[in-house]
Amino acid sequence: MNETPLPLDMSELEGRRFICQDPCKLCCLCQPECLGDEVEYFKKNYPERLVLKKEPHRHYALTLKKGQGSCSFLNNGRCQVYEARPHFCRQFPFHIHIGTRAQVELDLSCRGVWLDKGEEAMGEGMRLVQQNDAAIRRTLKEAVLVYREFNNNCYEAGIEVDVSKARSQINARLDEMTDLRLIASLLEGSVEDDELSIPDLKAKPILDGNTMRELTQSALEMVTDSLAADELFQAPVYCAPDGSWNLFRIMGQKVERHIMDVEGDVRKVGELPIREIKLRQPEGRDRQVLRDYIKVLNGRDSFMGYAFYLMDEYDYEDPWPNVYGGVLSTTVLDLLWRSALIEAFFPGGKDGDWMREGIIFYDMDRLDAPTLGAFI
Repeated sequence: MNETPLPLDMSELEGRRFICQDPCKLCCLCQPECLGDEVEYFKKNYPERLVLKKEPHRHYALTLKKGQGSCSFLNNGRCQVYEARPHFCRQFPFHIHIGTRAQVELDLSCRGVWLDKGEEAMGEGMRLVQQNDAAIRRTLKEAVLVYREFNNNCYEAGIEVDVSKARSQINARLDEMTDLRLIASLLEGSVEDDELSIPDLKAKPILDGNTMRELTQSALEMVTDSLAADELFQAPVYCAPDGSWNLFRIMGQKVERHIMDVEGDVRKVGELPIREIKLRQPEGRDRQVLRDYIKVLNGRDSFMGYAFYLMDEYDYEDPWPNVYGGVLSTTVLDLLWRSALIEAFFPGGKDGDWMREGIIFYDMDRLDAPTLGAFI
């Protein structure tokens, strides 16, 4: 008997292509978990290259150079065990999120997805789904229980969550969502006690100094959570067009820039005062790139799941539109601040480069955020 068709969404992959772009190697900075057969292979052939990890769960992973750099199998820009590389290496830049359905998302921090070259993402995504069919079905059954509990909690708190409605309301105003005047109103409305009405939301008439200071402060609060890491190697990584791995860290009133090489060594190469990182209204091609990215985020189940996670974290105190509006507005501000950071350290880009590079810096962290559901 044929199994029930998977509830599956791959809309994010439509029209996309991807190719491994030298000299990026960003994926080789991820410490991949090894699955059953992979563990046996590496125990037999490279036992010294396996490490037992206890967080976020007990598992084996490949070692990193000096415990902090790139994968120990990266040699002269090439993987020494490419044909036997772990499942998670093969899957990058695809992510399969399991919630009420399976959804394939694409990591836009991978430079190779921006070139419109190579393989069609849709075909590769379908192949990954077929290869992981059993794991997807198993995880879907577990996710049903998680979402049932979430929905019961919302019901008991008197909160109505309508995902389709929220998505359609945001999509109807996508062009305006790239305007900092509307983002300011969205952020302001999200913290009010009254339920936010996205269709009725009016943009601020002007972006005066006070509004920009408030937006900048909100953006700083978002980025400080990740860029003020106690350990440098916990800081977000930006893979620049030249292939350099850049680590940015906020220290006091300055932002430091460090470069990590493939051997795991790090050196500081510059710093700027935080006050020189200035939010600005995107225009031209940059604005279109931002619009397209907001549309992607609005369609991602993992992004919606992050809003659900926050609802649970704060005990279901706020109306659903307020939570989602807050997540969307602070996400845009975080992205714009990171884009401004990249522009400050790497000036001279063309129209559209500013926002694209910000997304390349940001999207891997976005996909690593907690979410209701699971990635497999």
